[in-house]
Amino acid sequence: MKVFKLGFIVAATFSLAACGDTTAQETDSSAAKRNSLVEQQAKETLSVVMSLEQDGKEVEGATQELEVEEGITVLEALKGQYEVLEEDGFILSIDGMEQDEDAGKYWLYEVNGEQPTVGAVECEIKDGDQVKWFLNALQ
Repeated sequence: MKVFKLGFIVAATFSLAACGDTTAQETDSSAAKRNSLVEQQAKETLSVVMSLEQDGKEVEGATQELEVEEGITVLEALKGQYEVLEEDGFILSIDGMEQDEDAGKYWLYEVNGEQPTVGAVECEIKDGDQVKWFLNALQ
């Protein structure tokens, strides 16, 4: 009878220990998920300057210092600050200033004085970038 009681106690102890490990794993998993959400919500903020130029002249009042989230593209930042009409990633109009195909005037952009090799929909902004959109006739 004592052997039976001892066996029962040992079996119960192992059962409780196994349940305890599962709970600890679930708690660890829940904490990891919570930490991941906090990290996503606290994405780094980047400082950027965005300006507009038409026919070689800066558009008055259109230069803005922006605080944007890490990972945002030039096009997303543009749409967040200006009224933009675009089609398939090509800018047709910014704040009412429209491209003019007959005059060969199109919206182009540069980042830190250089034209990127990708479209604005793919170009990610980095901290301190200077983004200039310009509407000029192509030569």
